[in-house]
Amino acid sequence: MVLYFSGTGNTRYVAEGIAAFTDDEAKSMNELIKTRTHKRFNSEKPYVICAPIYAWRFPRIVESFIRKSDFWGSDSFYFVATCDSQTGNAGRYLKKLCEDKGVKYCGFSSVAMPENYIAMYDAPSEEEKSEILDKAYGEIKAIAESISAGERLIDERSMPFGGAATAAVNPVFYSFFVSADKFYATDKCVSCGKCAEVCPLNNIALRDGKPQWYTRCTHCMACINRCPVQAIEYGKSTVCKARYFNDEKFVIKD
Repeated sequence: MVLYFSGTGNTRYVAEGIAAFTDDEAKSMNELIKTRTHKRFNSEKPYVICAPIYAWRFPRIVESFIRKSDFWGSDSFYFVATCDSQTGNAGRYLKKLCEDKGVKYCGFSSVAMPENYIAMYDAPSEEEKSEILDKAYGEIKAIAESISAGERLIDERSMPFGGAATAAVNPVFYSFFVSADKFYATDKCVSCGKCAEVCPLNNIALRDGKPQWYTRCTHCMACINRCPVQAIEYGKSTVCKARYFNDEKFVIKD
């Protein structure tokens, strides 16, 4: 079973690709997290957990979901991240998570995908996105083949001294950057409620037809990138920036 958390479609795309190559099923964590349903899973095939990298670790929301859920059948766990370039020392924390759950850690790998964290960075052009996805196809296939063969995954994007860097940067990221305080809706808002619909933490509600953000934000960027009229901004840093959402369906090439 392939479980994934995805705000803007990158990780969904990778998870569905792995599922396609391994003849498995892909399931989204987002709705389960949104409804606070930490359920019992059953899979005879290894579990593959896919998520983006947040400051060189899996998102806390994903780690929490895994800790609160029950997994039956296979005791083998693979982890696959989507990232722009580096993964810090994410695998170390995932190995510890497996030890705490009493399951077998089968390795961690990553796939380079288009940048979607527009609170800080620019989204790629359509041409750049296409090039990145073309390269990602080979990485997804190679990861899936390793999983099918029962081989341990190895991350090629871990960093020298990644342990110290991750330990220092990740808490700072959550303390000083992960907040909804800077999100707001402009006059372009059409009160469609899409932002509230896609928020996995129910952190957005419409008041007088306008979205209001609360304190449970995880910075998945779903609201700002999936607004159909680009009416959401994050302070001044996203003004005039292109938005990013990957709605492409993964297709195995001949």
